[in-house]
Amino acid sequence: MKKIILCMMMILASIGVFAKKQVVYIEYFSYANNIEEARAEQVRAAIISTLTTFQHLQVVDVASQASLAVEKNRRSGEDALEDETARIGKMKQLGANYLIQGYISNLQTNEQVSINKKGETKVKYNSTLSYSLKVIDCVSGTLLSTDLFTYESGYCGNSEESIQRLTKKIPQDVKNIVTKNFKLRSIILDSDYVSNKGNLIKCYINLGEFDGVVPGTIFAVKKATIQVGRVSWVEIGELVIENVLAGDLSLCKVKRGAKEIYAALEEVISIKETDPNNAHDLIVESKQFK
Repeated sequence: MKKIILCMMMILASIGVFAKKQVVYIEYFSYANNIEEARAEQVRAAIISTLTTFQHLQVVDVASQASLAVEKNRRSGEDALEDETARIGKMKQLGANYLIQGYISNLQTNEQVSINKKGETKVKYNSTLSYSLKVIDCVSGTLLSTDLFTYESGYCGNSEESIQRLTKKIPQDVKNIVTKNFKLRSIILDSDYVSNKGNLIKCYINLGEFDGVVPGTIFAVKKATIQVGRVSWVEIGELVIENVLAGDLSLCKVKRGAKEIYAALEEVISIKETDPNNAHDLIVESKQFK
């Protein structure tokens, strides 16, 4: 088993498939004129903090790059950062794969004053936040997604707590954006796997530490179907990473579709033996990050 794994690693290294983490740049956020800069930065910081929890991403704040730094008085307003194409081109030169832009349209706190039966004045605070995030592919320059989010804190005892309640709502939506836009893709290695009575139990994929994958990451398994000479991909099951073995190798166990994946894998192996030019490996695509 160890010899087989070592052999696979040497082959993968020789053809240059060692991948690297996806580099995501975070642009300065623009925001409405009535929003305080410090509050806008709280929102941006919460988004960056969530992104850095994903091991397959290398997150870069543009503020840390001297060639991309912009003076404070040019950051506010919807059209604050001019010549977007040139900035994206510069990020691409610096190694960026993706860019996230943000615009905060609303961030305000409202007071509700009441007097109780004892004549005491009580003040409660409720904050609302609306912002949008754009994800841009720096390599192609295309817009991948635009998402709008709106939160309400609910009434609480002080204004700072109400803002904190808002920022605690941010991580889940950011995680959804990552799952949708920053997928990991690879193949099932058909040279070694574990099966039992026509069911696939465990297998290997050529993603590992270099890609930032961790145990618990779930992947969809897709097989190729050919119709009218065109290849399309159909999901047939799921894998979950059990152990990261090397920079580009992980052991997975089957989470769903053991029989379907096994049959498809055997079919791929058979086609490779008889008609290798028309063989399509089983694709794995990240579905849920740990």
